[in-house]
Amino acid sequence: MNNNNKRCMKKAKENWIGEQCSDIEENLRKNNSKRAYQQVKDLTTVKQGKATTVQDHSGKCLTEERQILNRWMEYYSELYN
Repeated sequence: MNNNNKRCMKKAKENWIGEQCSDIEENLRKNNSKRAYQQVKDLTTVKQGKATTVQDHSGKCLTEERQILNRWMEYYSELYN
């Protein structure tokens, strides 16, 4: 079952890449090089994750957005005062 899933995922990925390549070729045929190069850039760039944790004064990791925003407010108020 696992091998079957891998084969299906590989085939779906190949189909998706083929569709992207045909879109790029179509854009180049239509002289829409800006869109074609943007698609190539989107396919080839490595996406970096976003840091979602910040440490407070005691070293405890904050993960909730509200806590992180409050910590940044504290940091900047200390920095500028």
